[in-house]
Amino acid sequence: MQRNSIYGFVMLAFTATACGAPELSTPEALGEARPQTLSSDSTAPVSVAATIPDPDENGEHHGDVTVWVWSTDAESDVEAIYYAFSGAMTGDGVIAGNEAFLPVINQLGTTTVTYYAKDVAGNYEAPKTLTIVITEQVTCTEVSLRDFTLYVNGDYLGGHDVRGKVAAGGTLEMNNFSVGAELPADELENVLVAGGALNITNGGVFGNAHYGDTTTANGTVTFYRGALSQGSNVDFAMRSYELQTLSDALFTLDANGTTRYETWGGLFLTGTNPKQNVFSVNASAFTNLHYFSLSVPQGSQAVINVRGSTVKITGFGNGYSGVDAKGVIFNFNATSIYARSYGFFGTLLAPNAHVDFSNGSWDGGLYANSMTGNAEGHLAPLRDFELCVRGGGI
Repeated sequence: MQRNSIYGFVMLAFTATACGAPELSTPEALGEARPQTLSSDSTAPVSVAATIPDPDENGEHHGDVTVWVWSTDAESDVEAIYYAFSGAMTGDGVIAGNEAFLPVINQLGTTTVTYYAKDVAGNYEAPKTLTIVITEQVTCTEVSLRDFTLYVNGDYLGGHDVRGKVAAGGTLEMNNFSVGAELPADELENVLVAGGALNITNGGVFGNAHYGDTTTANGTVTFYRGALSQGSNVDFAMRSYELQTLSDALFTLDANGTTRYETWGGLFLTGTNPKQNVFSVNASAFTNLHYFSLSVPQGSQAVINVRGSTVKITGFGNGYSGVDAKGVIFNFNATSIYARSYGFFGTLLAPNAHVDFSNGSWDGGLYANSMTGNAEGHLAPLRDFELCVRGGGI
């Protein structure tokens, strides 16, 4: 034990515990008599501590924390403030005066701060403690993914019937088609948008249509409640960046639901969270699948993260409980999705994928890199939701 003598008094010392964390030791604990003061002052100082910044509503911090200690004494001046850290961060020290900003605490986890003061008459304050909990930053963002029933950054070829809005950053081709038939009568803008060529024949558009380069729209196409004009007003580069960022953020969510695959071809997803249920599924699970089941609490959201570069989906049955298509999002990191004779109930987010989808449908939104096929899109926009991710926002 190290002792320092000031005004003829033995100062309090720090000793190490078995695990290496410092602890405070009084003279009595060391088998010594506490020295008598040379003053009539027998009142110990009183210290208070605060954190900079304040913790959140859960009592947690999400970054560096500074502890400020301020001491007062009723009869004499405060000589010094003593402190020790244990837990996630360790260390100790003495700071002269009645005010101290302790070293910055920057380690994730729980750090216990022990502090006390001594006055010039030799009176020691009883040690006090303050618990600091630092967790990763969690940022929550309101997400809206309902601007289009079909959006692709590149080409959309072979389209047939999409009941909501359609946008393609490249060439858009549809024949014997209908677009926007289920939209409200006053929702006219960007019902059909092509960043490049708009090649459409034998169909109807229920709102305004725009094209970037050329168009083959002629007398076989009827524009209900709107008109055709050149000049796309959709920023495809920005929207695609936003979709990629959203997809990446969804993949950072920890799975809190259970995923069970039966060898006979059943995939069962079960969640119990009343707000958001997150599932992790391998893309290979959809190959040779016969039945897909999703069960979550009524009114909650389901996020299904599907991992794998290639996804193949062919005609199997669905069973949903507690949620409809407006509360489900399938998030893919695939570059290729092949689907036949299947009906998706939920929004598909696959910003890197080419989707080959025919003889089927989706109820929700479909956001991809490009798409071919005659699958039908039905209006069932994803409900807005709050996305909370660690380390920053989206």
